[in-house]
Amino acid sequence: MKKVLIFGGNRFVGKQLSEVLVDNYQVDVFNRSGTSSDKRISVIKGDRNDKEDLNRVDFNQYHTIVDMCLYLPSQFDLIKGLISSETNYIFVSSGAADHRYVDSFGDYGRDKLKIEKMLKSTDINFDIIRPSYIVGINNHRPRIGYFVEKLNNDKVIKVAGDGKNLINIVFVEDVVKVLQKLVLRDTPEMKTYNVSGDDSFMVVELIDIVKKKMILRSQQKIKVSYNNSESPFYDFDFQLDNTKICNDLGINFTKIDDGLGKYLRWYFE
Repeated sequence: MKKVLIFGGNRFVGKQLSEVLVDNYQVDVFNRSGTSSDKRISVIKGDRNDKEDLNRVDFNQYHTIVDMCLYLPSQFDLIKGLISSETNYIFVSSGAADHRYVDSFGDYGRDKLKIEKMLKSTDINFDIIRPSYIVGINNHRPRIGYFVEKLNNDKVIKVAGDGKNLINIVFVEDVVKVLQKLVLRDTPEMKTYNVSGDDSFMVVELIDIVKKKMILRSQQKIKVSYNNSESPFYDFDFQLDNTKICNDLGINFTKIDDGLGKYLRWYFE
């Protein structure tokens, strides 16, 4: 049975990915908490910022490594010499690394892009994914959940700017589906994939879509506070083209109506 290591693996995407993969792979997770959500998943407790913790891991035993929580170039420096060219390495980067948006996201986007460039300069076999805003069940930063909570309780929704900027979202189950397909590859294709839903929405449109899916009273007025930095979405356009991943991996991304329906059933259960 092939072995997979997930850096992270105890929150949101990584948690759901480990639970899906464990049916067909031996799955280990490496994280600071030393926890996993399934007894079949082995846990390596450690801090990726600690060289001694990393040196305790035999990275060569893994067919694939999925890196969910690599944010700093210094973190990549610590692991790049430990990963064999025989190992498949999947880096979960971000749409923030896109040249159009990298400066808007500040250090987060610039660091993700720098790591991508560093990775491409090694002999590691890799694939890179760049998700847009990830939403869905068990999100520890509940962007859609924020709208649902405010609408359900008739509270003010805080929006950055005027809310007319266009954004993509992607449901967590689609990110997991993409990663699962990449894990199945015998050899990575050294490609960078955008991972986003098919459609773009203005933030104010997305709020209205959520309201309609919740079947709230049509006369209920949405209360919005504009130009607010506490918004779950930033105030600039953030749209990614998913054509390449749809063509290469045959991914069909979840439609907004279906994804919201599933999320709302979970939210109110």
